[in-house]
Amino acid sequence: MIDRNLSHWYPEIEKQARSFFSYCLDFFFPPRCVYCHTMGNRICAVCASVIPWIDSNHCRFCGLPQAEIRSHHCIDRARIQFVRSAAVFSGPIRKALHALKYDSDRSLAAQLVSLSHPHWALPTWDFDALLPVPLGRDRERARGYNQSLLLANALSRLVPIPVAAGCLSRVRETQTQVGLSFGARQQNMANAFQASAVEGKRVLLVDDVCTTGATLQSCAEALVHAGARGVGALTLARAVLPASRLGT
Repeated sequence: MIDRNLSHWYPEIEKQARSFFSYCLDFFFPPRCVYCHTMGNRICAVCASVIPWIDSNHCRFCGLPQAEIRSHHCIDRARIQFVRSAAVFSGPIRKALHALKYDSDRSLAAQLVSLSHPHWALPTWDFDALLPVPLGRDRERARGYNQSLLLANALSRLVPIPVAAGCLSRVRETQTQVGLSFGARQQNMANAFQASAVEGKRVLLVDDVCTTGATLQSCAEALVHAGARGVGALTLARAVLPASRLGT
């Protein structure tokens, strides 16, 4: 019979076993950069250095890079306090996010968050919970996972904020946002989410890409309706719509 007094060692044993298994995989199948295919890391140092990071020169509310701010549609600050994106959705980070979302390359989540963390540069991490943006049931079943949950879990290991995925759910299926104008995106995401167990809490939404903020604002509306004290949002990347699709 196994000595129950040894039970406190189980998590450490499991951690060591996983580490050894990962070492073996890397030894026999060395990781390659998702962008340039150089051996070493899933995103090599050279490719990480050319990612167009968004640091200080951005809209302080919606996070849009200053170079893109003309007559931009900013966020509704009655629902969401801020959106911060780490990089422009192009080059290596675009390739990596496509691999994470569509090629089941889940191993990229941790490195993407680790690279992005310094560039979010929040003045405070004083939040009660990280909330990954939920996928539609059909889309998550087809993909097999929610990439936003992978990103939230990776971020939770860097900052002392727990993940509370069950507090936010998608209550209706929506069509893909790809190709939609600003107005169509807002309409598509209206009343798509429901929140619970967030009363009096400050929460931080986590998603992969922000384009117009329609999805994040719809999530925030549900959270505020459920009593959240404050809502912010982080995304790895910020996509920019061409002028022809900015109209309502």
